[in-house]
Amino acid sequence: MTGHRGGPSLPLPGGIGVSRLCVYDSVAPDGDAGGTPHLHLCCAEAYVVVAGAGLVQTLTLAGYDETPLRPGTVVWFGPGTIHRLVNHGALQIVVLMQNSGLPEAGDAVLTLPPEHLTDPATYAAATALPGGGA
Repeated sequence: MTGHRGGPSLPLPGGIGVSRLCVYDSVAPDGDAGGTPHLHLCCAEAYVVVAGAGLVQTLTLAGYDETPLRPGTVVWFGPGTIHRLVNHGALQIVVLMQNSGLPEAGDAVLTLPPEHLTDPATYAAATALPGGGA
């Protein structure tokens, strides 16, 4: 891989995780297919869309926004941004995540309606993947 003007590119800084994600196609309670709104307290995140179509919904102190996603789109947001991917068909992205491993080890916070926060069993049932998926 080469960088600017044909010289060798520098590697990503330590602690950056890169993964390919096929966005969920299961239908959420609001009728849209995709993931659950969540935020990362300490991690910035970037998406590079490689296939399919959809959008990312974000909520910050500046307000609510929807960014259309199609191959070639790059989206970046910082810690504390509530975000959700919506899959309009075969949406696949490459995810760059700051603090590799931290999001899956406790930095992700799911946002759920109050009725799902009444006790640990109710929360576990609301956050389980359909069909017991991994």
